[in-house]
Formats: sequence, structure tokens, C-alpha cells
Amino acid sequence: MADLIARIGALWRYPVKSCAGEAVESLALDADGWPEGDRGWGIVDAGGELTWMGAHPRLALVSAAFTVNGLTLRSEGRSLDVPLTGGTAVDVRGWNGDRQDFDAIQAWDAGDDAAALLRATTGERLRLVRLSAEAQRRSFLNALHVVGDGSLQSWQQASPRPFSGMAQRARPNIVLSGDDGEPLTPFIEDLFTEACVGPVTISRSSVCVRCVMPTVDPATGIPQPVALEVLTQLSAERAPGAPVQFGVYGRGSGAGTLSVGDRVELTLAF
Repeated sequence: MADLIARIGALWRYPVKSCAGEAVESLALDADGWPEGDRGWGIVDAGGELTWMGAHPRLALVSAAFTVNGLTLRSEGRSLDVPLTGGTAVDVRGWNGDRQDFDAIQAWDAGDDAAALLRATTGERLRLVRLSAEAQRRSFLNALHVVGDGSLQSWQQASPRPFSGMAQRARPNIVLSGDDGEPLTPFIEDLFTEACVGPVTISRSSVCVRCVMPTVDPATGIPQPVALEVLTQLSAERAPGAPVQFGVYGRGSGAGTLSVGDRVELTLAF
């Protein structure tokens, strides 16, 4: 018997790592329990290294979504359709936190038009690349990020002033909501061991340790350090002395489809 019944309140997919994601009504998981179309593309800097929003906050202004025309990038009135296949093969470097060294990664450059859009937005010489399957599934990466709506609300309420786009800042794949329409108890996701959504079981793997990315205002691309200060305070109240945590990581049991509104049976470790 489940310890708690919840619902999927929202689903997010991030076609390009460190760019704005897309809210979706359903999210397909592949046979290995990873979300299809999630973080299959990356941003490379002038040195040939995979970079991130922490280094280039204005990447928050670049949205990426899958459309009938391919991968569609939008930023500040600009729009560009990028083919899902092809491109020039390139070797890039990606930091491996487990090894404390760089991995050599196979990727395919999306072309000069995509680079021009990125430069117009960020002012930097950045390139969009499509990542190989091996790069997308490096051993230290996580499949799914889960957060509760009560936790997002608690973060907002503890902030000294209102922030925009709390879910966009937290970058979850799954936002859990209460079965009765009310927000969940804040940080209840910290306690779940399994979340069953129909035939799919999502097993918790670890807490999500937070970096500076939640400070970036998704509407302006400007960092607001106080957002992380609030997360640090909330985290210290739950896990004194531990790294700043917000949300948890998990992985699906296999192929299936998650949809907004789905019933979620949570098993909790009290």
C-alpha cells in the first residue's frame, strides 16, 4: 500500500542542456527509464568544452522545443529550426565530476545559424551541438529530477521578495502535486523511495545538490544570488552540514509514458 497518493502536476523536458526547457503534457521514458528528448543537445564554448548556464546566465533566455520542423530555438524575438540529424562531427570535452577530469565526447555541430543566435543572446562565441548517446548517459548523470509543488511554494514564501519562474529555476522533469489539489507537504520528495505511476516505477537515486543555476532569473537571464541563499537556509534546516539540496533524482523502471494529472503512489522512508 502506498504511503501517500500524489499527482503529476507538471512535466518538463530540456532538449538542450542549460537552456530553457519546455513544459509538456506527457513525457515518454525509454527502455532504460530515461526521458526521451531530454538533454540530448549541449552548448560548447570557444575552448571546445561543454558549458552551462552558470557560466553564461543568458542561456536562460534561449528556449528549446521539439516541433514538426525539428529542434526549434527561440530567443528575444528570434526563431531558428535545427534539423534533428546531420551536422559536422566534432570532438568536445565534458567535465566528469566523478573522475575530476574531462571526458572526450563525440558530438555534431548544429551550424553557424545556431551559433549566431547564441551569440546574439549571450554575446559569447558558443556553439550548439547534438550529443552522442554515450555522452547523454555518462555514468554520473541522472535520468529524472523530481520536486514537489509544496517545496517550490516554500522556497517562494521564504524568499525576501517574489521571484519569477520557480519551476524553471529548479529545472525538474516532474513536479508532484497533492491528490486533493492542495500543495504537497514541503520537501516530502526527500523521503520517497519509489513513485509508481501506472506500470512505471521511479526509484529514487540521490538528492539533487544545487549549484548557482537556480539564481538565474528565467525572464531576464540575470543571476539573483539571494535565491540560492534561501535554498541554503532551507536545506540547512533539513540536513545540517550537508551540501545544499533541493529535489531528488530518480530513474524509471523501463519504457512508459508519464502524463500531467497521472496518479502517483509514493512509498516513503520515514
